[in-house]
Amino acid sequence: MMEVTWLMVLLPLAAGSGWIAAKLSSKHRTALAKKELPAAYYKGLNLLLNEQHDKAIDILVKALEEDSETVEVQLALGNLFRRRGEIARATRIHQNLIARETLDASQRSQGLFELGQDYFKAGLLDRAEGLFMELSETSDHGDNANRSLLLIYDQEKEWENAIQVAKRIVDSDDVTVNLLIAQYHCEIAESAIREGRYDAAKIHVKNAVNVDNSCVRARIQSGRLSALNGDHRVAIETWKGIEDQNPGYLGDVMDLIATSYRTLGGYPEYRNYLEHALKRTADVRIMFSLLEVVDELEGSLKAESFLVGWLRTHPTIYGLYRLIELKIKQKPSDQEDLLLLESMIGSLLKKDSAYICRQCGFAGKTLHWQCPGCKSWNSILSTQHQTTLQKYAISGYRHIKHV
Repeated sequence: MMEVTWLMVLLPLAAGSGWIAAKLSSKHRTALAKKELPAAYYKGLNLLLNEQHDKAIDILVKALEEDSETVEVQLALGNLFRRRGEIARATRIHQNLIARETLDASQRSQGLFELGQDYFKAGLLDRAEGLFMELSETSDHGDNANRSLLLIYDQEKEWENAIQVAKRIVDSDDVTVNLLIAQYHCEIAESAIREGRYDAAKIHVKNAVNVDNSCVRARIQSGRLSALNGDHRVAIETWKGIEDQNPGYLGDVMDLIATSYRTLGGYPEYRNYLEHALKRTADVRIMFSLLEVVDELEGSLKAESFLVGWLRTHPTIYGLYRLIELKIKQKPSDQEDLLLLESMIGSLLKKDSAYICRQCGFAGKTLHWQCPGCKSWNSILSTQHQTTLQKYAISGYRHIKHV
């Protein structure tokens, strides 16, 4: 209904202005030509009042297309159709518009840009890319065209192209795009790591840091590359730096840190580090890492005592679940009530999410650097560093897929 209201406002104005302009522009037009557009307007308005919306729109659009003085209104009408999801109608309007020989350079550029948006919305990315590339060097629509190209390359995972386009946007003083460029370098580095091209991965990780020295993902990858090269001490120190950079991600590298400490034979040192880290950030994942170390080195009774003490000041449902596990481990027989309680709490925890997007609220059990919901980058954080009993305070720790 809102779209129809706008049509009733826009189209009469377009019709009236077009008719007046037609009267003033040439003395050689016939009386019939002068009255043609207003007649279409009245016919269309009558159809609108009778709630025959589609017929009214078709008549008024046709009338507008035949008048050379209604470019801006046609652009607005095409945008309206696109927002309504009527891509074919929007595309037809914009295609007919740019086919006019009377358009000036600015009007043609605007029409091409809107047509590119139509193609993008319709999933015709190759056509959209061609139009945006044509416009990317223009002064009127260059920046918007580059931003649209960036969306295409991001969607198509063409990271090298995305980096080049993003750099052009940075030249326009949009420094926040540096965050995106860093993520694109990390994407390329991730592919290189999977393929065993560690030297290429190092170059892109370095580039990511140079662009955005606060990029946690690049630090994580840098540590992984050091570990893959056998430099576990360097890897550990690299990952430890996350504590000062963004402690919310520290729990995501606990398994990596543990593996490197085990490789070095420095398990007591690992325990000392966990105790230090837990004092800095009350992340439930770090607590569980320390709990496993205590259980392994000193037994389940010591682990239970440590867990109970921690739960007194940091109550979590998953902490209760782990306490029940320890109780069952100590006396596996004759524990029917505890087994039932463990099963019930475990079922609840499996429904909880380990990560949530700050932008759109997307929730899942895996750390994504680009949100699968809203496609924003670097917006997903763990819910596990919140240790109080809140909606997203805890989740199924054992089900997290680590980096």
